[in-house]
Amino acid sequence: MLIISCLVVLLITIPFIYAFRMGTAELVFGGFLINTTDGHSYLAKMQLGYQGDWKFVLPYTAEPGEGAYLFLLYIGLGHLSRIVNLPLLTVFHIARLISAVFLLWVLSVYFKSIFREPKMQSLGFSIAAIGSGFGWLAVVFGSITSDFWVAEAYPFLSMYTNPHFSIGLGLMILAIIPGFGGKPISNLLLGLALGFVQPFAVVIVILVLSIETGIEIINSSGRALNRIKESKQIIKLLLFGIGGGFILLYQYWVILSDPVLSIWNQQNITESPGLLDLVISLSPCLILAVLGTLKGWKSEQGRIIVVWAAVSLILVFIPWNLQRRFLSGIYVPLAGLSVLGIEVIVKKTSIKFQTIIILLFCLIMPTNFIVLLSGIRAAAGQDPQIFISSSVGDGLDWITDHTEQDDIILANEKNGLYIPSMTGRRVVYGHQFETINAESEKDFEEKFFLGELSTATAQTQLAQKSVDYIFYEIKLEHDIAGWMKDMEYPLVFSNNKVEIYMVMKP
Repeated sequence: MLIISCLVVLLITIPFIYAFRMGTAELVFGGFLINTTDGHSYLAKMQLGYQGDWKFVLPYTAEPGEGAYLFLLYIGLGHLSRIVNLPLLTVFHIARLISAVFLLWVLSVYFKSIFREPKMQSLGFSIAAIGSGFGWLAVVFGSITSDFWVAEAYPFLSMYTNPHFSIGLGLMILAIIPGFGGKPISNLLLGLALGFVQPFAVVIVILVLSIETGIEIINSSGRALNRIKESKQIIKLLLFGIGGGFILLYQYWVILSDPVLSIWNQQNITESPGLLDLVISLSPCLILAVLGTLKGWKSEQGRIIVVWAAVSLILVFIPWNLQRRFLSGIYVPLAGLSVLGIEVIVKKTSIKFQTIIILLFCLIMPTNFIVLLSGIRAAAGQDPQIFISSSVGDGLDWITDHTEQDDIILANEKNGLYIPSMTGRRVVYGHQFETINAESEKDFEEKFFLGELSTATAQTQLAQKSVDYIFYEIKLEHDIAGWMKDMEYPLVFSNNKVEIYMVMKP
């Protein structure tokens, strides 16, 4: 397990080191190789902590609202970044690697608790740590399946993407492991911590523990009340439920009671992939897991991973805006059941154990290698999706040094993503979920920079949105400099690619 762990840490580190080294005087690596939009939104949350705040307010909207105690992991990392005087990106990636080590340790504990034989423990750990789905086959036919982008479902992709997926999955596993957490307080703390880091995982854990508790009570002998009193699981369930449930109720209340967060919640739609996509993305482990389900159900350790897998797969198909979040960690129980499925195949066929293992790893590793190679290739080609021009960077630095913390900037969609994450200033539009009334704000931003608004309309809208500065990346196809002059806004910064105008208030 140690060798696999070291390999994983190297694999999730080397592409980023390479990307940073590919930066030049003209181009700077933005810090993210996968899902850059969410990556910058995490930095924007860290900026809140860096500036001394603990409440989360939406950084990608002109009307942030009162805020609430959400996303405390990233806000806390922002505070840490300020205290140790390190760049936010540096702290983010250090946290990502530390979280990866934590998750790898938890996975080793988990599989040791399920299997007695060291060979099976190592096999389950290896499948979970480096495996993925059949997405590489779908690529051949021109499709991108969810095993390339639903990072929270797969340990490897979680470790490659951000800290909170790894921490959340690790806490989730610790809460589910049979017999883990001898002291009652540990279950309460697990619930609280998981609620702050990965709230949707709390629902999965509570349901899994509830089913396990019910099965334990039903299978025990004696009067019903005595069975409940003697249950080993019920105290664990109650304490975890109190901790995690308290956080869920708080988050539910603040989101619904805050009009800004309420709109954000309505926009934050993350639907699950389709059935065929899921089958492709979770196979071949899904197929092996089906074969191992009956064997798993016969033991306490195996039964809990059957319940976990079943609960997650059922929740995924409940019609709800955030149903995809219930895929969190689904690959872990499937990896455990896969080991049991392999045992069934070896017992009932003449296929050798080593043959199945070699074939399995040839099938579950290519998708992750494609993910890694795609990042390296994008870095080698200095892909504009992951690199920022130094001219834009200079403009961002000017904003950091010469504007107030509560100033609002109007920029195009791409730069609107960078400004909150790299300067801590708010924008009119920059994120499809975290900008309130995103569609109308995006429409205004696009029409403004295309020069499709009249001067009077543009000035009225800028005043209504309390815009303080306009961040314009000069493009050959349209030059708004003349239009800016008509509005008589002073040019306060310029270089070969960026112009920043100060909006004069009436």
